[in-house]
Amino acid sequence: MDATAIESRLREAFGARVGVAVRSAKRLYASVDAADLREVARWLRENLPGCRLATSTGIDLREGIGLYHHFAVNGSPLVITLKALLAKPEPHAPTLATETAAADWIEREIHDLLGVRFDGHPDERRLLKDASMADELPLRRDFDPAQFKERIGERPEF
Repeated sequence: MDATAIESRLREAFGARVGVAVRSAKRLYASVDAADLREVARWLRENLPGCRLATSTGIDLREGIGLYHHFAVNGSPLVITLKALLAKPEPHAPTLATETAAADWIEREIHDLLGVRFDGHPDERRLLKDASMADELPLRRDFDPAQFKERIGERPEF
């Protein structure tokens, strides 16, 4: 199934709840409200044979935290990206870890680095940061590495 066919099926299944953009035969982007992420991800996995979560990414944008779940389709060059914009200062989204084990660690990484809370995640322990960085969000725009180094007693480099 190609990107255009998937676009039609997504529009049929979700209507205006999903904004779909086909960038090429290999790339489809679907913008959704965070509340709809789990439902749309489940639909992809149930309705597209071989569709699986490949990875997830997050980025601190001026208008919020961009959360992107990238799905690959086995045997195809097609990548489908589910996009949601999360509100700062305390962004949150439903977890996909209860749907697919592939989301477990990457959601924990996004939580550690950007502060996104994944509602219903089965394991909310820190994955990358130790206790000294518990309140630090190193991939946020407002993170100041110099202030952090000063806070932990690291000397400036000359």
